[in-house]
Amino acid sequence: MYGVVLWSDESEKKAVFWCEDHGDLAYFAGSDDCVASTLDAGDLVEFDVVWKSKLRTALNPRIVQEKLDVDLPDKLLRQSDVDANRRQTADIVPFPIRPVPPIIAERVNQAEMA
Repeated sequence: MYGVVLWSDESEKKAVFWCEDHGDLAYFAGSDDCVASTLDAGDLVEFDVVWKSKLRTALNPRIVQEKLDVDLPDKLLRQSDVDANRRQTADIVPFPIRPVPPIIAERVNQAEMA
């Protein structure tokens, strides 16, 4: 699988990848001898994927291209803000209240009297 690094922590040797299939994010937690210390936001990486406890986990990441899109995390945040603004400005159109047809009203009255 290919992905772009959204976030990494050199000291913790952890990273989060946005995956090529636009599905769940992949989470990486490496060991002391891993490449995670060189991962930076925007790097294109190739990695293996396994599912652990419903979490997409990345294994063995390899840098394909450094700094492919260093602005990607900011772009995604901005897009999220735009989407949130769109949701807040939606027009809510109420359904008109329709009168109850006479036949139904008559049946309701008969049921109440019984």
